[in-house]
Amino acid sequence: MSGSAETGMRVAWSAGRAFEPFVNYDLLTDGRLALIDSIGYRVKLIGLDGSVAGTIERPIAPLAVDDALMEAARDRYRESTARRNAMRTNSPIQIEMEGVEGLTFADEVPVLYGLKVDWEDRIWVKRRGPTGDDDGPTDIVTPDGDYIGTLPPEGLRTPDAFGPDGLLAYIERDELDLPTVRVVRLIALEPEG
Repeated sequence: MSGSAETGMRVAWSAGRAFEPFVNYDLLTDGRLALIDSIGYRVKLIGLDGSVAGTIERPIAPLAVDDALMEAARDRYRESTARRNAMRTNSPIQIEMEGVEGLTFADEVPVLYGLKVDWEDRIWVKRRGPTGDDDGPTDIVTPDGDYIGTLPPEGLRTPDAFGPDGLLAYIERDELDLPTVRVVRLIALEPEG
């Protein structure tokens, strides 16, 4: 960051590291946290005292990063940078994104990229797709580790918010990037097997 309020601020962002695992969590009704923070398929349940009170795991291995995955990540970075540049305003803050050549890569693609907990304490665990993007299937499990099922990527997806009585809220953006909220009701999720 450089500059001042009078001359304008300049912020330079590095391209960063693709496929880095990040921390994502949500709260269970009993106060525990469901948390992801690793490369493998592992959901940690963090107790009220901060200790790991349980772990939900599945034998799904992370993808090794190859040339095709790196190129797909570069394409997503270029698209993201172009969107940010298109949304710039006449703000006194100038944001400069490092070019795609500065993007570095982890050795493996983390299996999971997000999770949410619904009102019935079901954990919706979001997996990455075959190109390492956030477009894979969603597994639904209980805090006890019981597997309810997997939603395909082209079907029902994890909502932006859960409401009472099975309501799911989705924030959708139109071609002008204007948000609307779509609300649907989930009738049933039946456990498999």
